[in-house]
Amino acid sequence: MNPQATSAPSYSQHRIGTLNSLRLPLGLSVDELLSLAQRADGLYRVAKSIAKPDGSIRNTYDALAPLKAVHRRIKSQILDHVVYPAYLTGSIKGSDYKVNAALHTNARIVINEDISGFFPSTSAEHVFNIWHGLFGFSQEVSQCLTQLTTRQGELPQGAITSSFLANLVFWQDEPTLHAKFAAQGLVYSRYVDDIAVSSKTFLSNQEKSEVMRQIYGMLLKHGYQPKRAKHEISTSGTRMEVTKLSVNAKPGLGKAVYSKTRAAVHDIERRIASGEVLSFERGPYAQVMGRVLHLERFHPGKAAPLKKRLLALQEGTKT
Repeated sequence: MNPQATSAPSYSQHRIGTLNSLRLPLGLSVDELLSLAQRADGLYRVAKSIAKPDGSIRNTYDALAPLKAVHRRIKSQILDHVVYPAYLTGSIKGSDYKVNAALHTNARIVINEDISGFFPSTSAEHVFNIWHGLFGFSQEVSQCLTQLTTRQGELPQGAITSSFLANLVFWQDEPTLHAKFAAQGLVYSRYVDDIAVSSKTFLSNQEKSEVMRQIYGMLLKHGYQPKRAKHEISTSGTRMEVTKLSVNAKPGLGKAVYSKTRAAVHDIERRIASGEVLSFERGPYAQVMGRVLHLERFHPGKAAPLKKRLLALQEGTKT
């Protein structure tokens, strides 16, 4: 099937109209659901704080029990029954950043856009609109689910349910935008907050500006801002990337990734040769092995000797 010949996201199960009906898939009584919804804002911990290039801090969150258990049930009992169009590729079974990049291979031009502060900009109002508008749940059910899946009025990045809801925020307008682009021979995809549009034919400056205008129009309509610093237009005469993978041919990693991975393997060899004791299950060795396995997915020939060298270090410690 043509990956661009897709429809809007849709929910394949019965609509949930009452809290009494919601309690069944979530495994709690109505009173327990309402109590948990009221306390949900305080049931998160900061999982990781990441310093961004602009000096700001991006926090990711992990829900605490029993909220995390309810998130798992919301995912398995509700969100896993959404049929996603192929142009949505983030955190969806069978899709990932490699699948996303593959949609744009062998293009002549790629336009990349990024949504600024996507998760904190996704408000409780956005989430309620998803539960009520897309899923068709009643107001009381949608309000309860919104409280259960937001933190202090925002979509918490890192929570089990958040990436699925993030895929659905433009459910009213994204299918139309995708269809317009497809009619022009353009390929559109979104990997969470990364938007890519590509063409296998030349685009004039006016046509490129129109693509950007339509993307920005959708974002602004829903209260989002494009991250202008991440705006990028690349052509086939240069390295073109989508979700940090080259799309000039089949998706691949850049030479710098291979060089840094090879240097990391050499550093592990040096440290062990000098007598340093490293765990093979965690820490620096495991991190470097993870980088090699990532390289292996795209360039198995380059990864094979690096993987062999790392495995040989394990064998060497047994003798």
